Amino acid sequence: MNQWEALASDFADRVAEMTGQHLDFTLASLAILDDLLDEWLHLSQVYGSERPDDLSRLVLPLVSYVGETLRHAYGGTWIERPSGPVLCIAQTIELDLRPLVQATLAQQHPPAFARLAAALDRELEDRLGE
Repeated sequence: MNQWEALASDFADRVAEMTGQHLDFTLASLAILDDLLDEWLHLSQVYGSERPDDLSRLVLPLVSYVGETLRHAYGGTWIERPSGPVLCIAQTIELDLRPLVQATLAQQHPPAFARLAAALDRELEDRLGE
């Protein structure tokens, strides 16, 4: 088990303990994750103090869970870059999930990891059709 698999598995275990929701590394679990994040971000905003909660501790666990879920569905490998991990799928698509996760946690846009998987699905189908 590599470090990203271990971090993703630990994250899924902690989510199950905290919420009773089971993140099972299927593409369907990304919709569950989106809903959970939407709820957590809303609660943080509504019940947080004047200074929003620092959610930066969730960046790498989220990157690893989303990345491992996509890797399970489509294959691929992790590449270590100076900026962090990048998931390489089909030897041509490199996904740096960190900016998307950071923007989501900063509430710059709603959680959309299930939509990311759907877009990746379409991209891979287009490439196979060529």
